[in-house]
Amino acid sequence: MINFSGVVMTANLIIEAALKLFTQHGYEGASLADIANEVGIHKSSIYTHFKKKEDIFLAVFEYAMADYREHLKQLLTTIQHDSIEDSLYKILRDVGQYYNHSADKVVFQKRFLLFPPIFLQDDLKSRFASFDESLVQMLFSIFKERTPETEFNHEVVKGWLNAYSCVLDGLFSHMVYYGNVGFDEKVTSIWTLYWGGIQHSTLHAK
Repeated sequence: MINFSGVVMTANLIIEAALKLFTQHGYEGASLADIANEVGIHKSSIYTHFKKKEDIFLAVFEYAMADYREHLKQLLTTIQHDSIEDSLYKILRDVGQYYNHSADKVVFQKRFLLFPPIFLQDDLKSRFASFDESLVQMLFSIFKERTPETEFNHEVVKGWLNAYSCVLDGLFSHMVYYGNVGFDEKVTSIWTLYWGGIQHSTLHAK
């Protein structure tokens, strides 16, 4: 009888090891033998779980995105009764906390979106676009669920979220480049400008 729990566990260990090695050495610099050694298995055992290195890489990419998506879902649950203002601010503040315990996933994602393996470039862009859209929809729900229907303007909110996504991405980039240094000050400055802009606009359709 196949031990499916063991199979899944080994696949997860391969993904974790590959995440570390791809981030440190790049796609070309991390061999299947290196990944197998990191896990503590024979190279041939990898083929039980993945057909080729490309498949491992894409699994790591999906894993890194899914981790933040799930993290954001849990955060949204904890702030579901907060105001729109407080919710959006807490999500920005949370970037630093998430990075501090998941830096490897963030760095991996940033590295390979900027410098992807050429033959995977279009695939990664497509996957990330879907991921980004899923985040926007989650953030969109903050406005949709906490605004009276008669006051809700889809296009206005869409514009705010486009700007917010750029802010969120910028804060993740800050953590990759500088870590916690200056993070609090940057969040405060950005938030003052961002929310000030929203206060000077309206949810009402013009």
